[in-house]
Amino acid sequence: MGNTMVDAHLTLSISSDLLSGIIVGIIALPLAMAFAIASGVKPEYGIYTAGIAGILISLFGGSKYKIGGPTGAFVPILLGIVITYGYADLLVAGFLAGILLCLMALFKIGSSIKFIPRPVTVGFTLIVAWNMAERKQFAHLLKLKTGDSLILLVTFFLTVFSSITTAVLDGLALALILFAKRMSNLLVVSKVLPDHTQKNETVQSHLVNDSHDCPQISMYTIEGPLFFGAAQLFEQRVMETINYKPKVLILRMGMVPFIDATGTANLKNIINHFKKNGGIVLLSGVIPQLKEQLKLSGLYDEINGKYFFDHTGEAINYAISQINHNKCLGCKHFAFHECEQLSRDGELDSKYIEGIFGIGKVNE
Repeated sequence: MGNTMVDAHLTLSISSDLLSGIIVGIIALPLAMAFAIASGVKPEYGIYTAGIAGILISLFGGSKYKIGGPTGAFVPILLGIVITYGYADLLVAGFLAGILLCLMALFKIGSSIKFIPRPVTVGFTLIVAWNMAERKQFAHLLKLKTGDSLILLVTFFLTVFSSITTAVLDGLALALILFAKRMSNLLVVSKVLPDHTQKNETVQSHLVNDSHDCPQISMYTIEGPLFFGAAQLFEQRVMETINYKPKVLILRMGMVPFIDATGTANLKNIINHFKKNGGIVLLSGVIPQLKEQLKLSGLYDEINGKYFFDHTGEAINYAISQINHNKCLGCKHFAFHECEQLSRDGELDSKYIEGIFGIGKVNE
């Protein structure tokens, strides 16, 4: 019974310490970087100082509840040293300050702080806070009237009326939400066809219309990251094609930098829907990093490696070899070069069939 209580207390203590450490780290690290920049040095020096000081305080501090972190009161002093004497002398001043602190502790001089009137301390702190307020930057961010302005106001008012911990955590959460929204707006899903009027026959979205769109092959260009904030749009846009029940779906993914679990799930849904309708999905231009992500998720093997193509032209050639050529008879859409011949007699010439898996004509 006693050991169980000790173990439970130890588990609770560790979890509490871990949570406290994470909260302090989230608050202290950005502050350390900000104070370093305000002091005229590189931001990474603030992180080094906060990390080393935190370790030393934990090892040599007199209480396990003591928290060490950056303080803004030193910024005016450090900035003045850097401006007047340079960064090298700042290190010397830091060592001298450490020696003075050790001497003050040794001779118990710290108790003399009681002889300094409180108005002096409060007045000094107020001036430090006023000088660090970045009033011009605050006003500039407000004038932008963007998501950054909202984050600024939320963080500011939570700091004033609640606590700095709540302000930082809520500010970071709001920033992540707005970031996800902005990234989702970057995703572009457009239905395309090759432009036969251009020599390199690059694909264009404006060519797709009711009279010029292959009923058996649908081709989309995907531009942007496929993550939780944008994957739903990707699936909705492509799933519209299923209503036409095409035989082949070509997804040009050369401009997709990464895909997360949500994006993978949406892509899997699309593939499964096409399989149920007797269709196939071809992927072209997939970058190596994205292909590795698909392999790790198992989707690469599920799609079938032979359905991955380096170039759009290769994917189109394969798609044309898979469609029902009898349905092409009399078709006047002429979306691809081969359409005219297929519309006339439903067959391709032997030379084209021999080179069907050669290098495609359509550039990425």
